[in-house]
Amino acid sequence: MPKNIILNSLESAFALIWRNKLLFILLFILQIVFFVILSLIHYAYVPKMVESQKAIYDYMSSIKMDDISVASNVLGQKNLLGDDPLLISRNFNEIVRNFRLYMIYIFILLAFSISMFWAVTYKIIHKPSFKHVTRLFFRIFSVCIFYLGLIFAFFFSLLNISLAGVAAESSKLLTKYVPFLVISVVLTYFMFISLSLIYDTKLNNIVQKTLSIGIKKIHYLLSVYLINIFLFMLSIFLLYFFIERNLFVLLLSMLLMIFSFVFGRIFLANVVERLG
Repeated sequence: MPKNIILNSLESAFALIWRNKLLFILLFILQIVFFVILSLIHYAYVPKMVESQKAIYDYMSSIKMDDISVASNVLGQKNLLGDDPLLISRNFNEIVRNFRLYMIYIFILLAFSISMFWAVTYKIIHKPSFKHVTRLFFRIFSVCIFYLGLIFAFFFSLLNISLAGVAAESSKLLTKYVPFLVISVVLTYFMFISLSLIYDTKLNNIVQKTLSIGIKKIHYLLSVYLINIFLFMLSIFLLYFFIERNLFVLLLSMLLMIFSFVFGRIFLANVVERLG
């Protein structure tokens, strides 16, 4: 029954963590380093994009579009978009450029970090040799590149639109890209199943086995994802609720959030291997 596999996998995950405390602490530290680097990338590029967006907003707000001002500009042969209309396109292009760099760095960080996390996770579960762990890293990396490449192709498709295109299709953008967002979620679902099969599955059989388990055993896997999401959302709730109330609980919620990622991989790998 589903609950037997889930409960047995939960018990096994906690037992593996208890028996491999040093490796678990290593994963914990690597997860913290990941969030630190992610924050550095975020703060390096997101404020620049926000600044460019604010410059466009402020400039557009300063343009008078009432009937009298428009008539005056037409009669005076002035540009209806103000004295520096190219400011809009300059800042739009700057947003696109920074967003591209932001996504490239996130892609590289995710590909290397996920590969490292899962290689250490397999070290905890199966205790392979260092040579085997190295081979696992590169196999995991190739799978990550495949899935993340498909997912990030969607985000880069957002950049293949001009300023005029944004203005013309702004009402259609949401409906146009919702299917791609759904596909990205589905790819993420199957990606973690593939990563859980890497240890004893050849790369040329990964897709077939991933689809078989991911579709036929979806009730098991959704249970795993829901448990992991619950742990993560609980940590976020505690973090938000106690951010200015209790420093100790705030610290515990941050540790719980990191634990949810580390534990989630071990738990998922246990369930998928039992299903496979």
